[in-house]
Amino acid sequence: MPRIRKKTSKRVNTHQREKIKHKVSQHHKKSKKQARKDKAAGKITQKKSKKDPGIPNNFPYKDQILAEVAEQRREAAAEKQRRKDEKRAAAAGIDVKDLETTQNADYIDVDANDGQGFDGIMSLRQAPASSVLSSKNSTEKQRMPAVPVSPGPSTLRDALQKADVLLHIVDARDPEAGISEGLMKEATGKAILLLVNKADTVPRESLAQWLVHLRSTYDVLPFRVSTAFMPSPTPFEPPTKKAKTGYADDAWGRAAVWTRLENFAKTKESDELVVAVTGVTNCGKSAVINSLLGVEAMSIYNVHSSTAKRPYTTMTAQEVVASIPGDEGRKVRFVDTPGLQYVRQEVSNEADMEEMRARDIMLKCRGRIDRLKDPLFAVSHVVSRADTQDLMLAYNLPAFAEGDPNGFLAGMARVSGLIKKRGVLDHAGAARIMLRDWSTGKFVRYTVPRGATTSSSPDAADEEILLRLRNRKEMRKAGDVKLVKLQAGAADKRDVEMEEPWEEDGNRAEEDEDDGDEDQEEEDENEKDGDEAASSEGEGATGSVGEESGGEDEEGEDSEEAPELLPPASKRKRTVSFAAPAVNGKRRRGVSGLGQDGRKGRR
Repeated sequence: MPRIRKKTSKRVNTHQREKIKHKVSQHHKKSKKQARKDKAAGKITQKKSKKDPGIPNNFPYKDQILAEVAEQRREAAAEKQRRKDEKRAAAAGIDVKDLETTQNADYIDVDANDGQGFDGIMSLRQAPASSVLSSKNSTEKQRMPAVPVSPGPSTLRDALQKADVLLHIVDARDPEAGISEGLMKEATGKAILLLVNKADTVPRESLAQWLVHLRSTYDVLPFRVSTAFMPSPTPFEPPTKKAKTGYADDAWGRAAVWTRLENFAKTKESDELVVAVTGVTNCGKSAVINSLLGVEAMSIYNVHSSTAKRPYTTMTAQEVVASIPGDEGRKVRFVDTPGLQYVRQEVSNEADMEEMRARDIMLKCRGRIDRLKDPLFAVSHVVSRADTQDLMLAYNLPAFAEGDPNGFLAGMARVSGLIKKRGVLDHAGAARIMLRDWSTGKFVRYTVPRGATTSSSPDAADEEILLRLRNRKEMRKAGDVKLVKLQAGAADKRDVEMEEPWEEDGNRAEEDEDDGDEDQEEEDENEKDGDEAASSEGEGATGSVGEESGGEDEEGEDSEEAPELLPPASKRKRTVSFAAPAVNGKRRRGVSGLGQDGRKGRR
């Protein structure tokens, strides 16, 4: 009878068991590291929500509860539809009663089975008239006649010589920093209209003081672009299908701008008024023109996208012609120009050069500034201008010295959990968090004019816009933003590049700084290479004497030729040194080695 094989044991050997433990520990370590990165980047991981079990079948009043829930859903849907009808009727200039009479009662009957989860028959009903009205606003942009856009002048000087009015756009968060004294000197003799854009991003007190301060020198109007041309509230997230599209005709201050342009046109003999729209990069020049026209004529770019193939801003001048509302005989030609470029200055002091570079980057906020290779200098510029108490309240930080960027970044790193090995704080990671908030708009900053008093009262024409804004107290109570007061920037005194022609490629040097191609991957690779090189140096110090002498012999040849770039040295393999052969062919007991004939010796 053949021998029966013994049953194999299920016992796992030690090597396999330890390998599984090692893999599990590495997986947990990797998951924790990714969670720390997501937390530092501001990503919110959605936890699995428990499914509602519903009402048990043996509950005695289940039918009554379901009927009440269905009734509440019908009432909520009717109330929501009523608010939509009122809003759309008001926008279209139609009375709500007239809108209700146009709806047929046959397709608005409420069925007894409504709210029970079955909508097969409901899908066969005729669409109500309100859906036709709702699609009117959504397709208004597509049905509007296309506005022809033609190429504009090739240089800024040509645009100014052609223009009758200079419409200069500044950011309401720091208006004076967006004013160029060199451009204003070049526009001497022309009508200048200063438009304070993005008025909805600052407190009411700040905008009122800036309007009073700037009107002592310029003709100033507040403005906010239409919601259809405003940037996305989550610029770094992919667009969703449920994203709401705004309206193209709900801009603040639109009527006041057209009234001012109409007054300029009446003083001119010809029927066409040429308006040159200027300003720094990302101040909203193209969005202002689209808001005045009520249609997207100029392309609006996503300034935060780092993967788009298209440019980040307007690269060449473009022209568009529109009629003045209420006066079809008079035309206005808008010339959309690229952002202002300044003549390079020779600055001997490196600190002044770095300060100027940080000022331009934070003012223009172009591209993924949170991916700067060295973000510390930009954060130092912000901390030197920001109110210390506002920074501590915004990020819930411990107290630090006024204007101390290291103390601010240390507190940010501790609060955000950005701590490296051996307790080293990640200042660069903390700086990127602040730059990300600055770029996305969560870091809400505002300024007040130097020497401004609260007793100054704004113009009565600005009350319509000022009443829509929140004050500082209301913005802090909201909790959805980080409100920080900054010192007001001064007007730029550098000379503007007037003769440099605008090209499609543009100046790529600035994009390389502000863009985002220099992310943290390079730093991680450099740190890894540095660790490997350090380990190889420590192990290479125990090399043999023969290798050192060989390196000295080849030193002359290597000095004549250019050294090659070699990869980091790997770890040295451990070698076994054998004992030297004993004299007279005898060996000591207990020592093994190779004999003189190359064969292994005996013990």
